[in-house]
Amino acid sequence: MNEMDDKEFYLYYLNDLSYIPRPSKWIESIIKIPLLKTTLEYISFNHAMASHILLSFLTDLTLPLSQPFNFAVMILTFFIILLILFPVSIILEICKKLDLFNFNFYEMDEWNRMTAGKGSNDIKHIAREGHRALCSSDYNSKVFNFDLVETLLILSAIIYERDDDELRKIYEKLKTNKDNEGDSFENLIDECRNKVYKGINRKVKDLGFNFVPLSELNSIDTLFAGMYLFEHKNDQEDQENNNVIIVSFKGTSPTNFTEWLTDFLIMRADASQFVFGEIHKGFYDNFFPKTLDETKESYPAKRMVETISKAAEKMYERNGKNVNIWITGHSLGAALAQVFYARLIKMSTLLPEFCVLRDAYAFAAPAVGDKDFASSFNGALQINYKENKTLWRIANTNDIVAKMPPQHLYSTIRRYITKEDILNYYSIGYKVQLFLDKEKPPKGIVLREKYKEKNKDDEEEENDKLGSIEKLLRKKLNDDRKDSENSEITFDNILNFILGELPGKLPGKLLKQNKHNIESYHDYDKNHSSEDYTLDKIKNIEPYIPSLIHNHFPHRYFMAMERLRSDKFEFIVGDQKSVEDKILADFNMVM
Repeated sequence: MNEMDDKEFYLYYLNDLSYIPRPSKWIESIIKIPLLKTTLEYISFNHAMASHILLSFLTDLTLPLSQPFNFAVMILTFFIILLILFPVSIILEICKKLDLFNFNFYEMDEWNRMTAGKGSNDIKHIAREGHRALCSSDYNSKVFNFDLVETLLILSAIIYERDDDELRKIYEKLKTNKDNEGDSFENLIDECRNKVYKGINRKVKDLGFNFVPLSELNSIDTLFAGMYLFEHKNDQEDQENNNVIIVSFKGTSPTNFTEWLTDFLIMRADASQFVFGEIHKGFYDNFFPKTLDETKESYPAKRMVETISKAAEKMYERNGKNVNIWITGHSLGAALAQVFYARLIKMSTLLPEFCVLRDAYAFAAPAVGDKDFASSFNGALQINYKENKTLWRIANTNDIVAKMPPQHLYSTIRRYITKEDILNYYSIGYKVQLFLDKEKPPKGIVLREKYKEKNKDDEEEENDKLGSIEKLLRKKLNDDRKDSENSEITFDNILNFILGELPGKLPGKLLKQNKHNIESYHDYDKNHSSEDYTLDKIKNIEPYIPSLIHNHFPHRYFMAMERLRSDKFEFIVGDQKSVEDKILADFNMVM
């Protein structure tokens, strides 16, 4: 992207920034005092939650009798959050003062240590291979491509590195400058590029991308969205590749209390006009207008689509190549990524015809909507299966955020909940569960031996053999027969079913189904020291962070994927069947 384009999109960004209303002067004077700012936010949050409970009761006085469980959970949740958040706000302010969590999620040297090969250029190699997959015009959404996924994870980690203090200064200048002429905009753009987003720009250029900010999502110094751009050059070898735009959302910063409040605000808002069903109110406010009367006015989701379309148009005009659109984010950014992807899925005509909406990858994603939202979204993805779109929801071992907001976990109970139930939250997309425990294989993806490159004649002959329905039917029946044999009630299978979750307590034969058969999966811990697992700035405290929080960090997701790398195998969509799964499936059939 040339300098003129860069300037144009920073102007779009400043326009988005200008829509955020400036608070009154007395509020501004209060929020400059850190402790008073968090106290004011805490009071405002409690007021919103209490109002929600009160109105729920006043509009249905029979609620304690007709829905006693829901009413009790609503009250209990309110008081638990009330008790938790106040000490959390104080702890976060102390952490800020002591500079305990002033670190970057991504540093290339640190992440190179965490790769399977521990090479000094491994990250750049991953990014190069990731480029190829992201640009591909013939993308296979059923293959879990590690280079592609890890590239998106890296970009989701880099987007945290915005300078919030410098952004506030630019916002003040934008709102207070009476002479907003061309020169002043030039200065603001330079400050955005060289101060606010300096860290992001430097790191993404090492990976072959350009970055421009996209939207502040109706708030200052909290959440925001950015675009990573990669433009196809006509002199490149592969002329079939497309241009790429990756829309990435920033997640929760460890010491940003405002973002914590957004996480804990479990109220929902009707979003059926923009996406599907009801969604988390905090996420709704980041994208859409507060009232339906404002739908014709400009709002973040609308401005974002307009800017993305303009960037895609510039690329298409220069090289005539289509533009692959990818959506990603980590943590709270993953929640926003899900909402925005749902918006693009529902309103498929929003993007120009030369834009190809690909997949969304949501790392450590909380649930964002109710049952109607989830069922309508998943149904919309199935309308045209040939389009081959997937929302990948990737979770790590014990990551607490991926299990939020609280929801009914048992399907037999969830079918009876009402629309107003406070726990009426459902996850969307296809879940891939990663594990840092070397004895556990991932869930949601299974091994397949990589295809060797063949010449054209051999490939056609092989397709003739494998493509027949007779061959596919025979293979399926053989697999079913093996499954049936493995689920027979034998002494070995009973022991494996009862004790299979106790690695090391059984003979290797019985643990075969629970272990992963990639050598590097087991060798990862042997080849890496404890220092390789940690970020330098927090290496003294990282081992003591509870796994529920620790495994939420982006580099822990990276490690969980790197230990799965293999030259011989690749992963595809599917679940590995254990003896337990088969016995439970038989039990459900009988019931």
